Order: sequence, then structure tokens, then C-alpha cells
Amino acid sequence: MRTSLRVRLGAGTVLAVALLAGACGGGDDDEATGRATSVAGVPDGAAYVDQDGLKFNPSSLTVSGGESVFFKNSETTVHTVTINGKNESGTMKADQVFEWTPPGPGEYKITCEFHPQMKATLTVQ
Repeated sequence: MRTSLRVRLGAGTVLAVALLAGACGGGDDDEATGRATSVAGVPDGAAYVDQDGLKFNPSSLTVSGGESVFFKNSETTVHTVTINGKNESGTMKADQVFEWTPPGPGEYKITCEFHPQMKATLTVQ
């Protein structure tokens, strides 16, 4: 009897862990593609970079020429979107969204003036 009880508890534990993992997954953007889904202030499917946990997420993104990129500050810490050394966004507070359209093809280095460890690369084709 004890063996079957352990098996049932084990299965219940696995189920609980799976449910919690599913509840924590997903999020507001697709990290693999950098495309927004259900992000306030950002059109669904738009190129999207989140500022959260003192990181840009994703840290690498490729877009087509003429395509806008949306940056959102998802934490209470202030950030900037500094592109190739120029602060393009000004100081962004919590939940602010900044839209930027690259001027042409190339590779753009993105940093935050307040948090130099935050780095991302945007490639425009």
C-alpha cells in the first residue's frame, strides 16, 4: 500500500510542477523571434525588445529595413535605449514604450546609459 501511495504522490508532484511551469511560461513576447504578443502599447507581431532584469530581451534581433522596433521598460528601474552611442529614447520609466525605426541596413549596438551591462544587437537587413 505504501508503494502505491508514493507513486500517486509522485505523479501529483509531477503534475503540480508541470502546471506551475506552464503558468510561468509564455510571457508577453516570443523570446526566440523578438515579436510582441499582447504587450500594452506594442502592436502584435511587431519587433519587440523588453527591458527587464537589467537585460535586453532578446539580446539579438534581426528586422527588415523600414521596420519599427519597440522597446518596453518592464521594471521600475529607469533605462535608456542608446543606439550606437546615442541616447534615442531619453530616460524611460516603468511601462514606457519607445518606438524606433532604423535609418538603414546594418548592425546597431544597443545599450543602456544607466546599466552598461545591458547590451543587445539589432541587425537590419
